[in-house]
Amino acid sequence: MSGKIRIAGGGLSGLATAVQLARRGFEVEVFDRHHGGGGRFAGGWQVLENGSRELDALEELRGMGLEPDFATVPATRALFLDGFGGTHEVASAAPYAYFVRRGPDGSMDSWLRSLALAAGVTLREGVPAPAAAEVVATGPRQADGVARELVFASDLADTVAVLFDPTITPTGYAYLFCLGGHGTFGVAQVRRVAGLPRASELAWRRFREVLGEFAVREEHEHGQFMNFSVPRRLRAADGRWYVGEAAGVQDFLFGLGNRLALRTAGLAAAGIVGRWDARAFSASVQRPMRTTVAARFLYERLGRRAFAALCRRASRTDFRGLLLRLQRPDVAKDALARLVMAAWRERRGCRHAGVCGWCREREQ
Repeated sequence: MSGKIRIAGGGLSGLATAVQLARRGFEVEVFDRHHGGGGRFAGGWQVLENGSRELDALEELRGMGLEPDFATVPATRALFLDGFGGTHEVASAAPYAYFVRRGPDGSMDSWLRSLALAAGVTLREGVPAPAAAEVVATGPRQADGVARELVFASDLADTVAVLFDPTITPTGYAYLFCLGGHGTFGVAQVRRVAGLPRASELAWRRFREVLGEFAVREEHEHGQFMNFSVPRRLRAADGRWYVGEAAGVQDFLFGLGNRLALRTAGLAAAGIVGRWDARAFSASVQRPMRTTVAARFLYERLGRRAFAALCRRASRTDFRGLLLRLQRPDVAKDALARLVMAAWRERRGCRHAGVCGWCREREQ
């Protein structure tokens, strides 16, 4: 491969790939159809999960040479709401997640843009990427999951609340994060997405009942979607590399893909310079993603009573420790994943990228 690399897409995975390649001496151009960065995000809170592996997420970034010089809010407490009106306070000694802003200004995206510019990357905004761009980081290709969000300003005290009630959000959940006066409310589902407006209305009502009245100002409502397909590799047959959601990389349980997206950027950058690590790809991307398929299968079959029991259990133990146990790959989860993937496989033609190794049958 030549010393010039063109990257289609200026989101997290595209910019992280660009930074690492530019630091290795490549001449890198990033083509972003958006102006100002931030892509489809509107400045709301998003989650950098920290409960899928023992290594802290920020330390993982440092290991990739990406010093995390952006605003993070460590999450060690949350309020879970179940379908019977119960509330459950959960806590952990170490952060189970970091809340980060996604969007054009003061965000994780703007941090990566600054790193890219400092490394000598050329940003082409509002310019279509060349069809033969060597790296594809253009985000989701189809809606395997959908979220409806409201971003707002508020006087609500710092709050992390999640509603698990399958009668309101079947195959998903609702969330309300308000930190430092900035709020994000949303409902996410992977099936029965036509019911999102009604689910949003009911979940909002439930949060207001529990948290009390609070101001909502400068609100901005928007929707977004995500895709999920387990990649068999990151390099397609035509030689192009796929990273982030362009490769289908996403947590299938909760839809938290930021950390995985950044991980694929590091793997792809190493591959481009001739240091592809197939074992690391299998261990850090494919196997954890298969584990989330097994978890998703169980999640969609839990009723209200099981969710309430899970919330109670979470409130009685270290929450990050519980997440690590639930998401740690093992023989039983691998076996369940193989069965679920065989039953759920898409057989009518895949719409994902050419690196897709498995995807779920689309909902009719």
